[in-house]
Amino acid sequence: MTQAAIKDMPASPEAKPSAPKAPKKETAKSGSPLILLLFLLIVAGISGSGWLAYQQYLLNAQIEQQVIQLQKSLRALDEHPSLIELKQRMTEHAEQIDARVAEQMQQIEAVREAFAATQSIVNRDQRGWILAEVEYLLRLGIVRLRLTVDVRGATEAFIIADQRLADLADPALLEIRSVLAEEITALKMAAVPDVEGASLQLISLSNQLHLLPRAKRPAVENLDDGAVAQSATTEFFTQALRQIGIRRSDAPVATAAVQARLYYAEQLLRLELDAASRAVLELNKEKLDRHLIKARSLLEEYYDREHEQVIRIRAELAALQEAKLIPELPDITGSLQKLRALQLKYQPAQKTEAEEITE
Repeated sequence: MTQAAIKDMPASPEAKPSAPKAPKKETAKSGSPLILLLFLLIVAGISGSGWLAYQQYLLNAQIEQQVIQLQKSLRALDEHPSLIELKQRMTEHAEQIDARVAEQMQQIEAVREAFAATQSIVNRDQRGWILAEVEYLLRLGIVRLRLTVDVRGATEAFIIADQRLADLADPALLEIRSVLAEEITALKMAAVPDVEGASLQLISLSNQLHLLPRAKRPAVENLDDGAVAQSATTEFFTQALRQIGIRRSDAPVATAAVQARLYYAEQLLRLELDAASRAVLELNKEKLDRHLIKARSLLEEYYDREHEQVIRIRAELAALQEAKLIPELPDITGSLQKLRALQLKYQPAQKTEAEEITE
């Protein structure tokens, strides 16, 4: 069979499986309405969007027209004579208020400057008074320490001066307060002699002289020359009488001249003790030693050296002579020098400021 005959032959039942092509045509036919519906929806959306855009354009144009009309109305109102006059009045009133406020601010500033200047003058005067008081206290402490060795008084004066400087609360005074603190510490560590006690002790010894026993053999050269003078012959007979057995007292005859000399010796000793007491108060070590040496010499010559009271008084006088009644005084002039340097530093500036305020 030829190929053409084969093609014209009817299909056999076995060849029917090629029939599924028919569903494809049905699928194509069924998809066409969906595409058409989708196209219509797109066209409707585009048309609706255009219509909305056109409506929005019309609304914007209407709003713009209304704005233009309002602006024209406002311009008309601005150009109205009554409104222009009202604006001018408001502007003038505002300018007047601003001028008054500026004037009041100037007055307030002037009052503030005057108050500041017055406060500066008051504070400066108060500062000057306090610094003058501090200087007086420092000088007082130095004088009491040097003249009377009053360590306690000098310490109290310096402590009060430091408190007055602290009341000012000025950082420029910290250097002075630092030096002052060192000087206060040096004063507290200094040995304080009992000057008053030593002086009262000498006065007490002077009042007890009448209770001391006189010497059994006062020095011959210190008595009256005609009272106990003995010649060589008298001495020979005296020794001869002693060999025989007749004893004679070796004590000198207590004549009136001897009694007067002993009385004057007691008064001289009293004067030496009184002078030593004044030397203690004057802190004159050289004068004190000179009077104590004379007093001890009079005790040895005219009083019983072996008596207990005489020995005690001599020991007390020796102890006073060796005692260190004048201690080593610290140098406390540094704070005063610092204070005067500070006053000289700020005095010209304060004077210029005062002249400016006066002007």
